[in-house]
Amino acid sequence: MKNILLFIFIVTIPCSILSAQSITIKPSTSSFVFPNGVSVPSDYPHVSITVKNNPDTGYIFINNWGGTPYIAILDNNGSPVFYRKMPAYARDFKLQANGMLSYRLADPYFRFYEMDSSYTVTREITAKNGYGTDEHELQILPNGNVLLIALENKTIDMSKLVSGGKTNATVIGNNIQEIDPSGKVVFEWKCWDNLNITDAVHENLTAQTIDYIHTNAISVDNDSNIVVSFRHLSEVMKINRKTGKTMWRLGGKNNQFTYVNDLFNGSSYQHDVRALPNGNYTMMDNGNFHSPAISRAVEYKIDTTAKTATLVWQYRHTPDRYTWWMGNVQRLPNGNTLIDWADGSLPKLTEVTPAGTKAMELGFVSYAHSYRVFRFPWKGKAKAPVLILEAGTDKINLLINKFDQAPKHTFLIYADTIPNPVRLIDTISLGAVELTGFMNGKRYYFRVTSKDNAGIESPFSNEENALIKFFAPGENLVVNSDFSNGTLQWSYVLTSPATGTPFVTSAGEFLAQIGNGGTQTWHVQLKQEGIPLINGQKYRLEFDAYAAGSRTIEPKIEKIASPNTNYSKTSTIALTTVLKHFSYDFTMQDATDYNARVVLNCGLSDIDVTIDNVSVKQLVAVGVGPADTHVPDGFSLQQNFPNPFNPESVIIYSIGSNLHVSLRVYDVLGREIVSLVDQYQTAGTYRVPFSISSLQLPSGIYFYTLTAGTFRATKRMVVLK
Repeated sequence: MKNILLFIFIVTIPCSILSAQSITIKPSTSSFVFPNGVSVPSDYPHVSITVKNNPDTGYIFINNWGGTPYIAILDNNGSPVFYRKMPAYARDFKLQANGMLSYRLADPYFRFYEMDSSYTVTREITAKNGYGTDEHELQILPNGNVLLIALENKTIDMSKLVSGGKTNATVIGNNIQEIDPSGKVVFEWKCWDNLNITDAVHENLTAQTIDYIHTNAISVDNDSNIVVSFRHLSEVMKINRKTGKTMWRLGGKNNQFTYVNDLFNGSSYQHDVRALPNGNYTMMDNGNFHSPAISRAVEYKIDTTAKTATLVWQYRHTPDRYTWWMGNVQRLPNGNTLIDWADGSLPKLTEVTPAGTKAMELGFVSYAHSYRVFRFPWKGKAKAPVLILEAGTDKINLLINKFDQAPKHTFLIYADTIPNPVRLIDTISLGAVELTGFMNGKRYYFRVTSKDNAGIESPFSNEENALIKFFAPGENLVVNSDFSNGTLQWSYVLTSPATGTPFVTSAGEFLAQIGNGGTQTWHVQLKQEGIPLINGQKYRLEFDAYAAGSRTIEPKIEKIASPNTNYSKTSTIALTTVLKHFSYDFTMQDATDYNARVVLNCGLSDIDVTIDNVSVKQLVAVGVGPADTHVPDGFSLQQNFPNPFNPESVIIYSIGSNLHVSLRVYDVLGREIVSLVDQYQTAGTYRVPFSISSLQLPSGIYFYTLTAGTFRATKRMVVLK
C-alpha cells in the first residue's frame, strides 16, 4: 500500500481564555526591592558599602564582569536608579561630554552604544576603514564626534627585529580615529608610523601574536589635542589632533622627562590617563613592574620647558593594593578622587579626599571585576516602565521599574493568553508582585504602563511571556525527557567544524550520529532550556547513556548567559557500549535561575552517542509531603490533631488535582500568623506539621485556611498553654 499524505490547513484565531482563570496578585515574597522602590531580579549583582563618610553627590556608574552582566547607576546608598541586563559583558559605562551615555559590548557585538536620558539606544559606534573596534576607549565630544581605538593587525617577520622571532607573527596595531556623526573619519593617527614594536620591553616579541601597544585611554587636553595611554610601552603620549605629530612622550623607553618626587620614577603598565582643568594629568598606575608590584592613583604636573614630571598627589592604600589589569581614576567636582581597583578581589570604588581619607568604599557582594567606575551628576527618565518576568516553580514574579528617579508610581498590569495584551488585571503601586492561579501548560503574556499624578498613562512596557510549567517537588523538570515526542523541546547544536545527524531511534532513544566531533566538548550539544533552579534547594540530574565505542561526554546544568556557570558541578564522564544509568545530586548554590538549561556535550570525538530518560528533579524534603500515594476523588480539609494542642499539631488535607495550594494560619482578628504551604502540588493527601514553639502564640482560638484552586475551607484550632 502506498503512503498517502494528507495535508489539513487549519486557520486559528487568537482567543483569550484568561476570563476563565482566577489570577491572584500580591506583594512578592522572594524579590528584592530597594528602599527607593527599585526591584531587581535574582541574578542582579548587589554591592556592599563598607565606608560612607560624606562622599560626593554624583551617581555611581558601574558594570560587572562576573555573574550575569549588568550596567547600573547607583545612589550613595547602593540602590540602583537604573540598571539593564546586558546580552554580553559590558564595560566603560559612563556619561559623555555631549550629555549622552555610552557602553561597550564584548563578543559577539564588538561595538559601542550611545544611549540618551530615556535609556534609549540612539547610535551604534564602530571604527571605520575596515578596522576592528577596540574595547578600551570611547570619547564622545560635545559636537557628537567620537574618538576611539581602531584595530589593525599585520603579519610581520619578527625574526628581522628580534632573535627567535616568528617569521609570520601577528602584530596587533592600535590606530586612533575621530569620526563625525555621519560616519566620516576626520582624523586618523597610525601606530605603525609612530611607535616601534621593540619599544614593548616587557612583552614576548617571539610569540605568534604580539600586542605591543595595548592602547587603553584617550583624553582630550585643554588645548584640544589628545593624550593617549600605551600600556605595554608604559608610555603616555600627547598627539597634535590636527597634524598627528608627537608633542611629547612621558614614560617608557622613549621618555623625555625627569620624574620629580616619585619613588617609583613613573608609572608602569598604566590605565586611564586624564587631563585635568588645572593642566595636570591623573592615571591609574597599575605598577606591574614596580618593585614591589603595587597599584596607586597618581597626579603629575608636566613642565614641557624644564622637561620635568612632578608627582603632585598620589593615593597608595595601606596596606598596598595591586590590580594587574584595568582600573581608573576620576577627579570629582568636590575635589575628592574616585579610584576603581578593578580586579574582583578588590573594591570597585574607593573615594578619597585630597588628604587621602576615605569618603566611601564599595564593592560587589559576589566576586566580579569592573573595568571602570565613575561618578556623574545624572537625571534620567524612561519613557515607559521596564518589565522583567521571573517564572518560578509555583508562581510568576513581575518586576516593574519606571527608572525616572521618582519615589512613587502607579502601575497598570495587562495580561492575557494572547500577545499584546490589553486586558487590565490590576493596578498597583508595588515594583515587585507575585502572581498565582494560572492554567498549567498555557503561555501568558504581560506588559505594563504607569500613570503620573495627572493621571496620564505612559506607553506600554516591553512585553514578556512565560509558558506555565509549574512543577511540584519530585516532578521531572525536563519536558519530553524520554524522547517519546521526538526531539520536541530539545535543541541539537553543531558548531563548526563539527558535523553529524541527530534522530530518535525506533526504540525511542536519542542518537547523535557524529561525523566530526569538533575541537571542543560543546561543538556537539544536546540541550533543553527552561529548567527552574531555586537557591538552596537540592536536585538530582539523571540520564541513561551509552556509545558506539569508548569515549567521554560532559553532562551539566548550566546558566544560559556568560559565564555559563555549571550549577550541577558535574564533570566529564566515561561511556562504553553498555547502557548505564547516571545520577548526580547537587544543591543549587548560586542565585536562583528560573531559566537554566540541561546540557549534554558530546564533542571532541566522532563516536556516536545514545541518550535517554533525562531527568532533573527537585528532591522532596523529608517531613512534609504526601501522606500516601492514593489520589483522592476530591478536596478536603481535616481537623487538626491533637486539638487543643501545645506545642505541636498536624493538619491533613487532600487535593484531587495538580494545582497551586496555600495553607495559612490566622488569629481571631483575621491577621495572618504563618504561611505553612504556598506552592504547586500534585494530587494527593498531605500531612503538614504545625509547631508554635518559635511563634510565641498565647492561648486562644486560631483558624487555618486551605485554598486550592476554587476550593477553600477553614477550620478552628485551639492553643492551650
